[in-house]
Amino acid sequence: MAYAGRQVQYQDISVTPVNPRNLLRVDWWLILVAVVLAVVGWVVMYSAARSTSVLYFNRQVTFFFLGIGVMALFSCVDYRFLVSFAPLLYVASIGALVLVILFGAEVKGAERWLAIGPFRLQPSEFTKIIMVLTLTWYFTKVGDGIRKLHWFVITFIIAAVPMALILRQPNLGTAACLGPLTLAMLYVAGCKKWHLTAIILLGLSLLPVLWWQMKDFDPENPTAPRVFFELRHYQKMRIYTYLNPEYDPRGSGWHTLQSRITIGSGGITGKGYMEGTQTRLKYLPEHHTDFIFSLLAEEFGFVGAMAVIALFSILLLRGLLFAHDAVDMTGTLLATGVVSMLTFHIFVNIAITTGLLPVTGIPLPFLSYGGSFYITTMAGIGILLSVRIRKQTHAPAEMQAPIGHVAVYGKK
Repeated sequence: MAYAGRQVQYQDISVTPVNPRNLLRVDWWLILVAVVLAVVGWVVMYSAARSTSVLYFNRQVTFFFLGIGVMALFSCVDYRFLVSFAPLLYVASIGALVLVILFGAEVKGAERWLAIGPFRLQPSEFTKIIMVLTLTWYFTKVGDGIRKLHWFVITFIIAAVPMALILRQPNLGTAACLGPLTLAMLYVAGCKKWHLTAIILLGLSLLPVLWWQMKDFDPENPTAPRVFFELRHYQKMRIYTYLNPEYDPRGSGWHTLQSRITIGSGGITGKGYMEGTQTRLKYLPEHHTDFIFSLLAEEFGFVGAMAVIALFSILLLRGLLFAHDAVDMTGTLLATGVVSMLTFHIFVNIAITTGLLPVTGIPLPFLSYGGSFYITTMAGIGILLSVRIRKQTHAPAEMQAPIGHVAVYGKK
């Protein structure tokens, strides 16, 4: 295809599925930032373990080392080879999500886990990275056809199937992650901007549906959902108490109010490591998972919280750089998808803990407790490393893939 007055063409280089020597070419800056964030996670998790269980800390360390293995594996695998298996992985993820609905372990009113012996897996977390691979496969197959309306619409059908199954669990936070991820990858794939704008406006038009679900909501009278897509009572309570946290300060509004108090009590420099009273005295629930950022802010203050946000920013900017410099559109799409996934989790989790968004289950990468999400995060880091490695080994400057345009593959 023509771009900036010249023909951009990529050499069809043979794929080596797995190359362990890739580990010698990894981007050590990205690994350094990831490791520092992991260590920060250990520090705050050890503090959280005082009022929960030391098992959370021990398991978090174990998740990290398992994640290192997953990251190394994805770094060694040529991402084009990985993307070629995307349709099979997509079907497998749909099957796993159906199994969760049929046989999943119920925890806190939601069926989200599959019990396999002593282990519990959360297929919805793995679905995120599989969706990145699937959409990459689809966009590279469709090419410039993504500018046509029917191919554009099929993208949302692909995303809607796992999203509906995840909502059925119900798991609103994970399902919501797939939306921004899909939109970001569509934009980079080169769809028509007015198509994308129309979809965004259509999404905003669903706000009246939310109003319809909430208009007769009675917090004192739990009722079963009237339709398939209706929110559960506890989800409506989260929205209601987000808007009116003082309504139930000892119940549904407790999380939001206590999180604000916890963050505010840290001040500029914090109360000191392991000196957080809100978490130690168990005023703040879930401070080892969804609200671990609040614990960090209480003990290390505004300075510590901003330092962690700076580390996340470096991680995301590094990923965007890999997307911009990728040797082909496949690499650009993969890096964009991973960065979009991580950005959603970081932004939404911090917004929830500060009271800017209603409470829902969104973990913070590297810090929140959770094995499935940790492995998914490390797999994403491995994909970013793989994209960068291919740039270093196969991509001269004249073979850059312009963002927003699909590359044409062919032999010289």
